[in-house]
Amino acid sequence: MTDIDECFEFGDEMCLEPNTQCLNSAGSFQCVCKMGFYWSHAGQVCVDIDECLIGADCLESQRCLNTPGSYKCIRTLTCGTGYALDSETDQCVDVDECNLGSHDCGALYHCRNTQGSYRCDAKTCGPSEIMNPKTGECTSVNCPSGYEVKNGSCADIDECKTLRRCGFYEECINLPGSYRCQEKGNLCASGFRMDKESGFCLDVDECSTGEHSCNDLQCINLPGSFKCRCSAGFEFNETTKLCEDVDECLKFKGHICSQHATCENTIGSFICHCNKGYQLAPDGRHCDDIDECETGQARCQQRCVNTPGSYQCVCNRGYQLGLDERTCEDIDECSTWARSGQELCMGSCINTPGSFKCTCPLGYALLDDNITCKDIDECASTGCPDPNSVCVNTLGGYRCQKIECPDKYVPDKHYKNRCVRDGSQCVDALSDECKNSPVHISWQHISIPKQVNISSQRTSITLFSMKGPSSSKANMQFELRIVDVVPESSSVNPAVRENFLLQKGDDRNSAIIALRDSLDGPQEVILELTLRLTTNGHFTGKYVANLVVYVSPYKHTQTHRHLTKHHHHHHLHKSFHF
Repeated sequence: MTDIDECFEFGDEMCLEPNTQCLNSAGSFQCVCKMGFYWSHAGQVCVDIDECLIGADCLESQRCLNTPGSYKCIRTLTCGTGYALDSETDQCVDVDECNLGSHDCGALYHCRNTQGSYRCDAKTCGPSEIMNPKTGECTSVNCPSGYEVKNGSCADIDECKTLRRCGFYEECINLPGSYRCQEKGNLCASGFRMDKESGFCLDVDECSTGEHSCNDLQCINLPGSFKCRCSAGFEFNETTKLCEDVDECLKFKGHICSQHATCENTIGSFICHCNKGYQLAPDGRHCDDIDECETGQARCQQRCVNTPGSYQCVCNRGYQLGLDERTCEDIDECSTWARSGQELCMGSCINTPGSFKCTCPLGYALLDDNITCKDIDECASTGCPDPNSVCVNTLGGYRCQKIECPDKYVPDKHYKNRCVRDGSQCVDALSDECKNSPVHISWQHISIPKQVNISSQRTSITLFSMKGPSSSKANMQFELRIVDVVPESSSVNPAVRENFLLQKGDDRNSAIIALRDSLDGPQEVILELTLRLTTNGHFTGKYVANLVVYVSPYKHTQTHRHLTKHHHHHHLHKSFHF
């Protein structure tokens, strides 16, 4: 009977547990853990062996990283200068600085790579070549007449040694690049000749006699010799014996042309090119700033400001510079403020060229700044036709408030806004009926803009402050409630009691009512403030004040601007006595 190798037939699919492999046995098979895993009896699964914990074979310069079923040795130390880590082999390999161009051998040396470093070997040229000291390039040497190439430079040819140059009674005197024949027996030094008449040795002017080798150069006679001088802008090369152009731009870099110019070398000279916005001075080296505003090159629509090497177009107030940086476009202040969620004018904002103008709503007058709208106090100028009415100025208007006293109360002869208890109706002042009826009822009015700024720096705004009767024995208790709220439209959020704050004043008989939240408008809010008096623990009477708050439909008034800027609120403050 032949055993069936289930593992061969079906592979590791015979084993359902992860990280297991199939192992064939006679008549059956087993599922064993793969290499790098061990069987956990607790979990009944194959668990990864952490070779790093049991001492994996890594070098001291490496750290062990456990992986599923195996581990890796990762190098931790750097390779050092001249070597780099090979990511595939994890070995340090030599860096070829010569191929990478990271060497500093310079133009006159060849780079030769070595293990961990490199060497700089001096370049050499052929016997008939000369090395350029700047670029290191080898070029063929063409020596002038009287010179030959030797060891990479032009050396003088001693014509006296090579050929018979002079007559039978003459001797040959070698000169740099040439030679001279003189009478035999001349006792004078080289460059001098015996004067037959005086018997003295006189200097030979090689420049006049043509016994020089300057060719096209300027010949300068010297005692006993001569020298060749190059023209301005050239310098003599002792190696090639030729005049070479002086690169003034390189030799005098940063000094020959001003900082606002670039230097261009020419044969025998140089040219300074001024940067944009500058023009060349008469000395040919310095650059003077061009005032484009004066020359008209700027073409600014409104104002021009000259700057070093350039200019800037500036617009008048109320304009902004266009994309061409020359023309000025009007700033629409009205739209700009509106987009930022703010109102520039209390009424309508009308944009004008370079500015804007504000118009005020009915009941306001425009101040001299042409922005601020000041409330018109109609009560001061017009008043109410009914003498029994109280004129209440509001922001943007006024109201004629007729005080109608409730039953058992009569108008106060001294204050139009107050009703007093009818004495004939309350004979016994200590009776409960009299004590529960207010001594007098008053009306106080105030007008405020909508959405007054309440912030962390100014947490409330005082609206009313009032004092009760002066009494050292009486204890005073104040209560505040909302009687009525009348918004002028459904879109206005009505005020609630929590918008107002009742506080004790500086005196024991005073109280302060403050606005703790900004209110929407327009709306009318009627508050009732009650003062209760107790003496020795017994209730003795009360006073009532109706506080009417008119919230304007506008944010910006002169008062509101003052509040926003200076954080004062005395303009909204009204004081009265019970």
